Parts: sequence; C-alpha cells; structure tokens
Amino acid sequence: MRYAILLDFGSTYTKIVCVDLSEKRVVLTDKFPSTVHTDAGISLQQCFEAAKCVIGDDDFGSALKLSTSSAAGGLRIAVSGLTKSLSIEAGRNASFGAGGKIVYTASGLISEKDLQGIEGSQAEILLLCGGYEGGNSKAVLHNAEVLADSSLNIPIIYAGNSRVAKDVRMLFAGRGRECFMAENIIPDVGVLNIEPTVAIMRDLFMNRITNMKGVGKVKKLLDGPIIPTPAAVLAAGQLLCDGTAEESGIGPYMMADIGGATTDIYSFIENRSYEGAKQVGSPEPFAKRTVEGDMGMRESSVCLVKEVGEENFAEKCCITKEHLRDAIENRITDRKYIAEIETEKEIDLQIACSAVEISARRHAGYAVKEFHDGCRLVQHGKNLTEIKTVIGTGGILVNNLQAAPRILQNVRARPSKAETVLLPSDVKTFVDEDYVFFAAGLLSDYDQEAALAIMKNSIGTGEKNGYQNQQTI
Repeated sequence: MRYAILLDFGSTYTKIVCVDLSEKRVVLTDKFPSTVHTDAGISLQQCFEAAKCVIGDDDFGSALKLSTSSAAGGLRIAVSGLTKSLSIEAGRNASFGAGGKIVYTASGLISEKDLQGIEGSQAEILLLCGGYEGGNSKAVLHNAEVLADSSLNIPIIYAGNSRVAKDVRMLFAGRGRECFMAENIIPDVGVLNIEPTVAIMRDLFMNRITNMKGVGKVKKLLDGPIIPTPAAVLAAGQLLCDGTAEESGIGPYMMADIGGATTDIYSFIENRSYEGAKQVGSPEPFAKRTVEGDMGMRESSVCLVKEVGEENFAEKCCITKEHLRDAIENRITDRKYIAEIETEKEIDLQIACSAVEISARRHAGYAVKEFHDGCRLVQHGKNLTEIKTVIGTGGILVNNLQAAPRILQNVRARPSKAETVLLPSDVKTFVDEDYVFFAAGLLSDYDQEAALAIMKNSIGTGEKNGYQNQQTI
C-alpha cells in the first residue's frame, strides 16, 4: 500500500485528497459537485477516476480508501442535564467532539415545554446526563421517566450517575424505547469523561449516514467507516499539536473554520487557571470544538449582521444600510454567490472578521471579579491566553491568502470592563491552503507520520512538495 485516497462527502462538493504514503506528500486534491442527494456513488466515481489518472490503476487498486461526511450537517443533538455549568456544558463538549450540532438544551427537571422544544428542534439524538457518581439520582430518574412516557421517538444516550443506570435502562426498555448506556460524563468533581459518549454518537452517525442515497453502496468501496468531518478535523488537530514519536508538533493553537452556514472554532491546549483564578463549571477538554450556527458567510450572514449591529457593520464597510441589506439578501438567496467588485469583497471580509471575532469569544472562557466572601477572581471556561498560533480554513481564507491574517487576527481578546475574555493577545496566523485536515484526521489512525507531514506542508511549516491541484478547494 503506497497511496491513501481520502474523501469528504459534503452537501455542495465531494472532495478528494490523494497522499503518497512513502513520500508523505499530497499528490492530488480535487473536488466535484456533490451527488449525496441523488446517488453519492456518482461523485465518488469522479473522484476515483481523478485518482487513477494520477497514480495509475494498479496503485489505485491497492490504495487505502477512507471517507468523512458533512453532507447531513452533523447529527442534531438535544442535551438534558441537571445544571447548565456542569452536565449541560459537558454534554455540549461531547456532542461537538462527535461532530454533532446542538439544537436544544434542557437543564433541571424536564418540563412539558422542554419536550415540545426537543420535538420542535427536530433532534435526532437526546443525551441524558447529570449527577456525579453516587450523587443526585432523583432528578435523573425523574427526567428518564418523563422521556420514557413522552411521544419522542429518537435514540437516547444515558451518560449520568451509574447508580441508577440499571433503572434508567429498564424504564426505556419497558416502553420499547431505544437507549444506549455510556459511562458517566462527569464522574467526579473536575473530571470529564466524554469519550465513551462520543464513540456511541459516532456509531449513530454512521448508521444514519449510510441510509442516505447511495452511501450504503459507497461504504462497500471503502476500507473503514464513514466518520463525521468535524470529528476527523478534531483528531487531526490534536495530532498537529502533539506530534509523533518521530516528529514534533506545533504545540498549542486555535483553528477557525469559516463556512457558509457556520463557523467552527477548535482549540488544543490544557486548561489552566488565569492569574490564580478559581475555576468553576464543567472541566474543559484539551481538544475542544464549538459550532456557531449564526456565524456563516452566506446562509446565516443576516444573523451575524444583527449580532454586530446593522449600523455598525455598514459603517465598517463604508456603505449605506440599504446597500448592506441588499448585499446580505444576495448572500442568503444564493449560497454560491461570489463577490466580484471591491465593495462586495469588503463586505465578505467584514463578515469573516466578525465571524471569527464573535465565534472565538464564545469559544473562550472569561475571568471576572466576584464579591462574596471578599474579592476574588473566578474563571469560567477555557483559558486560551497562552496560545500563539491560529490556523484558518474555509473558502474566504484559501481563496484570499493576503486577507487571511486580517481575518484571523480577530481571535484576539476584546476585554470589557466587566470581564476579561481569555483569548490570545498576539498570534501568528497560518492557512490550511490545501484543505487537508479532514484527510489527515482519516489518515491518523493508519499513518501518523504522513498525516502530520501533509498538515505541516499545507500550513507552510513543513517541506512543500509539488502535486496536482486540479481545483482550488
């Protein structure tokens, strides 16, 4: 096996990255219009034919073939926990780590309003959690009973106090409900245990994605399961941070993925106390992902402008509010809209800058002075102040490398008088120019050295080798 053929089934494009494993370099990147809504096999064959033209039929036959998918938009997940700052936040970290999308959260005792909210959110999985090991059990059992007696017809994952796990299982089984049991997501104070839950979520993703048109047949042509694209990126990101036994990583960093509908922020760093602050809330994972569904370049741009303020945004672009409204309408109605004149390009740049700034601020923790028993500094969330590197990916960055630093520098903190946002103050910026992070994540389970090499080459920190880039991804 000399080559790896790595695919990503997206809603708009199906992408391919072909890697020469012996030389640890990319030999092909390409993309084709996605056909996941008709027959995913069509775009798959287009990718395969492109690979054959570069590496030949013989090497193609023996090549490792793996794939991710973001075509379904990620599993829609509802989270029920006892407290917002502990079990809900832990559930959010697990869901994002699995490549999912949070559509509803319910804290405390589940109400009829919560049931309506979960149903209205069109959630595909419900994560039920809460209670340390040996801790609160009454509230968890109450929530399990409410869910078991409801009309909701979606899989449920229980990841709470194991003392009542058997009772929870019996409740759902007695009502003929689908329930999966995971280890407690927060077994003790300051302990986060999300991987067992993440593994179940990924299995459920796999089961759902294979029911999409043509993907069941596609799976037979691959050498491993189709995994969520964000989960692969998260795995790749940690590898780039840590490195391997043979090659060092780049150390702690942040990554911003700016898309048409969302902006994803990733951070890879151990959470530490900021200036001796007392840390409160749920423990933070080393590798963390958050998704902002109102911070995109196209579909959600109207929400972004509303967040920034219409007048403020128009002033930044040196245009009227009327011009701005028309520009945003164009972007909402035409997801493939391409800005051609300078004014429209500036609007796109301001959207991207705002998306990064707001999404990074939401991702990071903050420190605030609290006055209870005297004055003390309290830290909520993850401390990112020690990060010195930011990597960006997404069309707005890849297609406009000169503007990338301007956009990515917006991860820096904008502290207010009331609180200190725990973001970096000075960073170096890089871009995943070849769009290989999903591919590196797939490859990381098979050849970490090659996976690390192609990421370093893509961001300009490794030895660049020539390859056939058929289209700019």
